[in-house]
Amino acid sequence: MKKLFYLLLALPLAFAACDPAPEPGPDTPTPEGLSFDVVVGEVTSSSVSYTVTPSDLEAEYLCVLYDAETVEEFTRDEFLVETLFQELETEARSKGMTLEEYMPQVVDKGAITDGEFSNLFPESKYYIVIFGVDAANGYKANTAVTKVEVTTTEFVGLDVTFEVNTTVEGNTAQYQITPSNDNDVWYFYTLPKSTYDAYTDPAGDYKMSEQRFLLFCLEREIEAYRNAGYTDNQILNAIFHKGALTLQAKGLNAQTEYINMIAGFIVTEEGSVTIATDVTTSTYKTGDATASDLTFDISVTDVEMIRAAIKITPSDTKETFCWMCGVWDGEQTAEDIMNGIVAMYGGAMNQGMMLYSGVQDYTGGPGSPYKYKLDSPDTDYYVIAFGYAGGVTTEPEMVTFRTLPAPDPATTTFTMSASDITPYSFKLSVVPSHSTTYYSFNVCAPEEYDEEAIIAAENEIFDSMLEMSQQFNPDTTVAMVLSSYYYRDAAVADATGLVPESSFIGYVVVYNPEDGHVLKMHKFENLATTKSVGSITPGVELVGYYSGDEENGSVFGQPAATKGKAITVVKYNNFDGARSLFATMLGDDMTNTSTYSDSLIWGEAAQYWKSVKTSQPYSFYVADWDYAQTAFAYAVDGNGLPGGMGRLYTMPTAENKGDINELKALVDELNAAEKSLALPKSLVIGETTGITIKGAPVATSVETVAPAVEAKVEATLNPNVVVAGEGYIRPFYL
Repeated sequence: MKKLFYLLLALPLAFAACDPAPEPGPDTPTPEGLSFDVVVGEVTSSSVSYTVTPSDLEAEYLCVLYDAETVEEFTRDEFLVETLFQELETEARSKGMTLEEYMPQVVDKGAITDGEFSNLFPESKYYIVIFGVDAANGYKANTAVTKVEVTTTEFVGLDVTFEVNTTVEGNTAQYQITPSNDNDVWYFYTLPKSTYDAYTDPAGDYKMSEQRFLLFCLEREIEAYRNAGYTDNQILNAIFHKGALTLQAKGLNAQTEYINMIAGFIVTEEGSVTIATDVTTSTYKTGDATASDLTFDISVTDVEMIRAAIKITPSDTKETFCWMCGVWDGEQTAEDIMNGIVAMYGGAMNQGMMLYSGVQDYTGGPGSPYKYKLDSPDTDYYVIAFGYAGGVTTEPEMVTFRTLPAPDPATTTFTMSASDITPYSFKLSVVPSHSTTYYSFNVCAPEEYDEEAIIAAENEIFDSMLEMSQQFNPDTTVAMVLSSYYYRDAAVADATGLVPESSFIGYVVVYNPEDGHVLKMHKFENLATTKSVGSITPGVELVGYYSGDEENGSVFGQPAATKGKAITVVKYNNFDGARSLFATMLGDDMTNTSTYSDSLIWGEAAQYWKSVKTSQPYSFYVADWDYAQTAFAYAVDGNGLPGGMGRLYTMPTAENKGDINELKALVDELNAAEKSLALPKSLVIGETTGITIKGAPVATSVETVAPAVEAKVEATLNPNVVVAGEGYIRPFYL
């Protein structure tokens, strides 16, 4: 199968590689008479073929390609060699290997008869750099450096031009494309000219050339198809063309100036893609969106104080439309509201957001997720729907209604209770007598409760949130902010990070629906007292660090999960008499209990603890090499109390990596006692500056990572349909 890649960048080195490393010295022994005969063969705009014949075919040596600018920066060859070894050692450590372990993968021995460096820049000078190394002496350089200069040729593009005739009908465009040579491959893209200008303006933020921008659009389109599950062969056949062809794009942004871009490409059998001509551009302007016969049946029933049963049934379930429910001022017409929606959100709608098709059912009945939730009681609302495909395609249809009045929020009463009390946390439950009242709640030590300070802080917080929301949407109301950030109806939350054997009070803050400020406070004395710490503090000991590359699926059956990673194995002890045992792995060094107290760790990692079988008191984690982590464990004693936390600092490195056979033997032993070995999930918490839960943990459960499998979608991609570019494209490298 062809694989797509782009001849855009050339690396300083022909192989990937970058802390102190072996340094060549003047006393380094040099093999008697060892020399290298380097013959440069075919040189193209992007590749160099070569042969190397060492005078001693048993000698080991390094042969790399460096760009000339890098090589010529060094005043002595020793400095070039030192830099190369530093890069190689960094590459080795990233794989959990020492330099000595890694070097056999990159050194050569004997003659190189068909060498090639590829993905190079045209008309650029490089050096083939070769020197001998001594495997018995840590692979130190043991010969002088041989450098052979080579310059890639000028890129010879395709001799093809393009004529593009664009016909516009409403917001649909047809492109009749005629190349001067029917045998050459070409790629076509169309998008709003404002986007093109933003990315190609020499004085703008991105300063892309036309060729670079077209390549960026190509990369983006390929990635979108890949994400949809199409194979590379399907994508190649869909977006690259030969000969004269008529393409079509529908649903373009109405009344918008567009630009066409087309260029010839060289696509090899291996799937490499090279832009081979200048970019030909042409512009056109779309008309109004094509009118549609789409109509809507809007139903609003069973209206309550803050809910209503809303259902929108379009006459055509395939056409796209926008619908919205909002506060009605009693005067705005459906057209006014539609125009306001398009003015504010049209850019997003032109990129496919906020558009729907098919029946929209929020009645709470069968097949419906729930009744539509509203912000305010005793308030007029509208429900509007209109067709949209690059622009408005129908007249708007609208229904208005009024929610039922609610009781005075000042009359709302609350119950607050605490459950699941541990030394470090408890669960809070709050139930209001009226489900229409907005509120928040919290706990604190009795001596910390200051009602005036709480009210002032809450008012300041609300005003700040309202101001920030109105900067984005000037129509944001108090009710919208209350609905977005505050509780209504019953709520449950966890109070964590608490001090053992401490008393707490609870309080509820009620907000005025008119201005969002505090209306009333409710205080709950003697809410809860945290328990004492349990009697068992387990220990955590290191079993070893192992290479995921060496494991390669032989132990856990998931080579993709362990590739390039370290496997850290820990064992727990000193938990005799425990009812249960729990563990996790957190990022960074958190062994300092003054900085990272047990209560703090408990609060941050409460939902990430995983049960560990006391009959198999082991955990297996994958993580990056040279990355500090802390293994934690706690046990629940016979009285049901969590005890202190055992901790162990870990950092897998190439130097402390163990024998993979030890890991295999351990897992075999454990699996002999149990049917299978479960691998606990792990978590990375915190940077050196503090504790935060990261969205993408470095330490990840092996069991949750599935190997990548190429999608087998065989749906037909229509090569005559153009996927038009969006109004804004964020470059992948920003």
